[in-house]
Amino acid sequence: MFRNMKISVKILLVIIIMSLGSLLFLFGASYYFMNNMVDEFEQTNITLGLNSSEISKNALLAQAEDYLSRLVEKQAQAANESFYAVNRIVTQSAQYTQSLYKNNSNFIGKKMPRPDETILGVACSKYFLVKGVIETPEITKEVNILSNCEYMFAPFLANNNMLDNIYIGTESGISYRFSRGNSYNPDYDPRKRDWYKAAMEAPDKLVWLPTYIDSYGHVCITAAMTYRDSSGKIMGVVASDVYLTRIIDDIMKLKIGETGSCFVLDSDLNFIAHQEMNNSEFKSDLREHISDVDFIKLLKTANVGIAETSYEGQNSYIAFSKLNETGWIFCASVETQEVIAPAVKAKAESDELTEISQQQMQKWLFSIFRLFMIFFAVIGIIVIMLSFAVSGTITRPIEELAVSVHEVGEGNFDKKIVVKSSDEVGQLATRFNEMQDNLRDYLENIKRVTAEKERIGAELSVATQIQADMLPRIFPPFPDRKEFDIYATMTPAKEVGGDFYDMFLVDDNHLALVIADVSGKGVPAALFMVIAKTLIKDRAQMGVSPSEVLSLVNEQLCEGNEAELFVTVWLAIIEISTGKGLAVNAGHEHPALKHKDGQWELVQYKHSPAVATMEGMKFKQHEFTLNPGDYLYVYTDGVTEATNAKNELFGNDRLLASLNREPNATPNKLLKNVKEDIDSFVADAPQFDDITMMGIAWYGRTF
Repeated sequence: MFRNMKISVKILLVIIIMSLGSLLFLFGASYYFMNNMVDEFEQTNITLGLNSSEISKNALLAQAEDYLSRLVEKQAQAANESFYAVNRIVTQSAQYTQSLYKNNSNFIGKKMPRPDETILGVACSKYFLVKGVIETPEITKEVNILSNCEYMFAPFLANNNMLDNIYIGTESGISYRFSRGNSYNPDYDPRKRDWYKAAMEAPDKLVWLPTYIDSYGHVCITAAMTYRDSSGKIMGVVASDVYLTRIIDDIMKLKIGETGSCFVLDSDLNFIAHQEMNNSEFKSDLREHISDVDFIKLLKTANVGIAETSYEGQNSYIAFSKLNETGWIFCASVETQEVIAPAVKAKAESDELTEISQQQMQKWLFSIFRLFMIFFAVIGIIVIMLSFAVSGTITRPIEELAVSVHEVGEGNFDKKIVVKSSDEVGQLATRFNEMQDNLRDYLENIKRVTAEKERIGAELSVATQIQADMLPRIFPPFPDRKEFDIYATMTPAKEVGGDFYDMFLVDDNHLALVIADVSGKGVPAALFMVIAKTLIKDRAQMGVSPSEVLSLVNEQLCEGNEAELFVTVWLAIIEISTGKGLAVNAGHEHPALKHKDGQWELVQYKHSPAVATMEGMKFKQHEFTLNPGDYLYVYTDGVTEATNAKNELFGNDRLLASLNREPNATPNKLLKNVKEDIDSFVADAPQFDDITMMGIAWYGRTF
């Protein structure tokens, strides 16, 4: 009778039977829920205490990390600005001295005293000749030139309290100094000093020497830079000593809590400033105070950062920031225990309150429990008697259905569920059997689709490798040719791309350069790219002009071009002996050019149409000349049309700014800089087009 009864009727029967004892059952249910509530309350208190403690600790640590990071970055920035000011002064002084040498006929000069002829404490120019140097007319003329340095050096020394002096050592043996002191060592030869040698090893660049302590006990650092005459010959070195006393005093005054401190390291991780440096037993190497290899590595490789490590035997947070000018590392530390102390105290108080609350709740629960036991016994007898009569007819079919469904779930699709009734459980079993057949068919389809995707993926991987192998990838491509340097890259937007580049020698005195962009993406564009690249190289090696090359290629690509693909091409053929070249721009991007000692700029002229757009097309070519020291940069529209998440284009202005960031970089470095700037601009936005670039540095023939 109960087997074919609907579940809704069975449930209704149970409700009617149970309603007879609903009043008694109410008390039992109340106790049950109250007991659960007490347990939940206890658990919530415990969890809340743990979570609040952990949250407080994490918040305190995050706050400490933020404070330390901002502190070191601010202090490092302030110090870096001071050193940058010195950098600028020494650089401008070297440039000014160089202009004096290059235009020496415009300056008369004046007589300068020897160091022992000056007044102590009064800033002025002074000089002496190194032992063994004879004062010839040429030496006298050079001394007169150097006397004009005072007009530039005097304001610098007067307006920067970090500088003690500005001095020059010449290749001819002159020691010039603008300072307030008048000390004089007749055996002094600037050419043998470390600052002079370091500057000569890096000509035309400002160099910073390691810190040292001068004869007055001041901590100093020296900046130096070479200068040249009108013929380009290095004539000497300009240098200046910088007092670090003020910077070190500011660092020593910083106080971070009870256990925190600040210190400064040089690039070799030796202490420059530390509160204990005056202690004779203090060890200057940071590795004597920190044994954490990972943290030491982090200091050497990162510019800024913060980490927890063991410092002076205590777990501490250390934040650091590097100075761009000198490579020094500004650090701030505080012990971890001091940071989390408030959270530890709060947790102890929370645990105490939780324990008191739990004891009170247990007393109340025990009193209620005794009252409910009497009612629960009566209700339990009635419920058990009625449940045995009805529950079996409800639960057994569901249990059997569950067992059968479990077997199907483990993959036994041949196992059919036995349908024993026509109620909702029976209908559910029938639907499960139907679903089993549908699932088997679906899995078979999934297997076929997956196999097809794997096959296509493997073929695309092979295509990607084939396409990459077609482009020149070994640089330099012509290692025996010293007249130029070339570097190129191609980053496809999909597995295969439509961009390509090429560079090859037409003959021993002619270099061909090609960069192109096929319309469309993916496999069709890649196939068209292979054909176009092959035809262009084949025709160019016939010795014809770039215009004739593209005219011939245009006719061949138009034949059977039912897909209506086309390709934009920039093709140039350069005479290596003279640097003269012919170039054709068929619908391609404007190239960028930098003359020696100049800035990068776009070379804009009227384009010809793209190749394969129309039969019978003629392509206009123009002449250009690359002189020694010139640079050329060509690219596809994937560079300027790189798009960020705000739908903004990278554009020509950002491209020129990226090129001018290091205008005299090698082609390899130049392309790397542009790609880094594109990646930074685009960020997480997807790449929509192939990015292809080629850079050429022209040195010309030197024989």
